[in-house]
Amino acid sequence: MGFRCLVISISVLFALALGGESHAQSRVSDEDYWKAVWPNTPIPTALQHLLNPIASGVEIHDQPTQIDDTEYPKTFFYEHDLHPGKTMNVQFSKGLYKQPATLLAWLRKVRDTDKERYTFDELCTKREPIDGEHKFCAKSLGTLIGFAVSKLGKNIQVLSSSFANKQEQYTMEGVQNLGDKAVMCHGLNFQTVVFYCHEVCGTRAFMVSLVAGDGTKTQALAICHSDTSGMNHEMLRQIMGVDPGTNPVCHFLGTKEILWVPNLAVDTAYQTEVVL
Repeated sequence: MGFRCLVISISVLFALALGGESHAQSRVSDEDYWKAVWPNTPIPTALQHLLNPIASGVEIHDQPTQIDDTEYPKTFFYEHDLHPGKTMNVQFSKGLYKQPATLLAWLRKVRDTDKERYTFDELCTKREPIDGEHKFCAKSLGTLIGFAVSKLGKNIQVLSSSFANKQEQYTMEGVQNLGDKAVMCHGLNFQTVVFYCHEVCGTRAFMVSLVAGDGTKTQALAICHSDTSGMNHEMLRQIMGVDPGTNPVCHFLGTKEILWVPNLAVDTAYQTEVVL
C-alpha cells in the first residue's frame, strides 16, 4: 500500500472550508461524497474507519485497541539523515495503551503508557495548543477535510506511509522535499475513531522511498521540526540528547497517520506507478 495522492475539488470543498457541519447537514454520506469528488481514487486505508462518524452527543469510547507494528513509529532523527543510501532502524510503539509518539512529543507531561492510558478529554479537550500550533480532533471524514482546507486552502492532497509489516530496518533510496506547509493527522488509539490533526509552525515534510530489510520497496513520510521549543523537554533530551529549541528534529509518520500538503508540492512525485 503506497502513498495516496488526491487532488481536492475546489468547488465541492469550499463548503467544507466554511464549516464542517455543512456536509453532514446535506445528508450525503462521507463515502458517497468521496466518490463524487474522487471517483477513481480509493479512500486511503488510514481514513476508511471515519466512514461511520460519531453521532452528535454520543460519548467517545476512548478505551484502547490492539495496534500493529506499522502504526506508530517512535524513531526520531536529524534532517541530515534524510539522504539516499542512509540505513536506519525504525522502531514502533508496542503495548495496549500506546498513542502516536509523534503526538506525545508535544505533550508537557508524558506518562508511563505501559500502565496508564490517555483519554479523549486529555488529548482533545483539555490540552491547550502549544505556541505556533493549530489543533483539531476530527470525528468524521468531512470535518477532517474541512480542517485541512481551512489551513492549506482548497488545492490540496493527502499522503500516507506504508511501512513493511514486521520490518524495522530500512535503506533510503530517494528523498523529496514537500515544502513547509502541512497538516498532520494522527489516528488515536481509541475504540472510537478520532484523528488528532494539527498544523505546527516551523515544519518541513519529506517523501522518502525506502527498501526494507527483506527487500520490500515502500515509502514513508518524514516530518522535520525546525522549532522544537514546544516539544517535551525531558523526552527530547532522552531520545535525541538535545535541548528543545536547538537542533531541528525529524520523525516518520506511521500507517495510522496522514499528511495534507498543497497539491503543487508533489506535482512530479508520482512518475512511477504506486500499487494501492
